[in-house]
Amino acid sequence: MGNEKSDDILNENVLYLAFIGDAIFDTISRDYILKNYHNKYKIVDIHKQNIKIVCAASQSKIIDYLIDNNLINEKEIEIYKHGRNAHNSSKSKSSGIVAYRKATGFEVLLGYLFYEENIKRMLEIATTGIKYILNDNEKMEC
Repeated sequence: MGNEKSDDILNENVLYLAFIGDAIFDTISRDYILKNYHNKYKIVDIHKQNIKIVCAASQSKIIDYLIDNNLINEKEIEIYKHGRNAHNSSKSKSSGIVAYRKATGFEVLLGYLFYEENIKRMLEIATTGIKYILNDNEKMEC
């Protein structure tokens, strides 16, 4: 598949990739909001925007958008599906199981790209998703 480190983690427990992917997406989102909105919002509002972006419902919408618009390739879809289908005993506080599983798959994809050291692609996918949520889903509640 890719390099030995990401393949080992993917084969051992795909949820490890979701764990790191979640942290990565949160960091990229926070960075994007600060860079683009620091002069428009107070920190409390920036925090609210970040929560709106990183919640499971938004991540689910992001992955649907990426797939529906052919913005991720077959390999990336395969990694996403592997993560989406992983057995996870955790439950989302604010979304249904389908959205939560899609979000997990999205996080796995980001984690995989991170361990593949494909940082440019990881940032591209995450930023595309952030822009989509901010531009097209201003009223989204998480």
